[in-house]
Amino acid sequence: MPGLQHYTAQGYDAYKQTLETIGKGKRVVALFTGSKNLSTGQSWCPDCVVAEPIVDQVIQDTVVAAIDVHFITVFVGNREVWRDPAVGFRTDPSLKLTCIPTLLEVRNKAKRLLEGQIANKNLVKDFFVDED
Repeated sequence: MPGLQHYTAQGYDAYKQTLETIGKGKRVVALFTGSKNLSTGQSWCPDCVVAEPIVDQVIQDTVVAAIDVHFITVFVGNREVWRDPAVGFRTDPSLKLTCIPTLLEVRNKAKRLLEGQIANKNLVKDFFVDED
């Protein structure tokens, strides 16, 4: 099915399972963000609270929505989980995340936007549109 396909993963294991479901050879972009508080619906991560609606707007843009890409929103856990230096998101050699939010082209690890960059709608849109 052409066009953007959106997935959600809660935690590292769910992220890895989602990648297996998508399969190899496909373009995958992931937004790593702080998990949301169940009572407030907001992330504990202030930069994530700013970035998420911008990413949501961009992936609904007709140009971006038509791109053949698998997009995963990955909730990394609560603050304590994220701060653990042994958490899979930090130790996995294919990720090596240092901050959230992070927008990452999964098969092209050099292509990523970090923290405040994700608050820039134009940078986020270019990230999806420029496939190199």
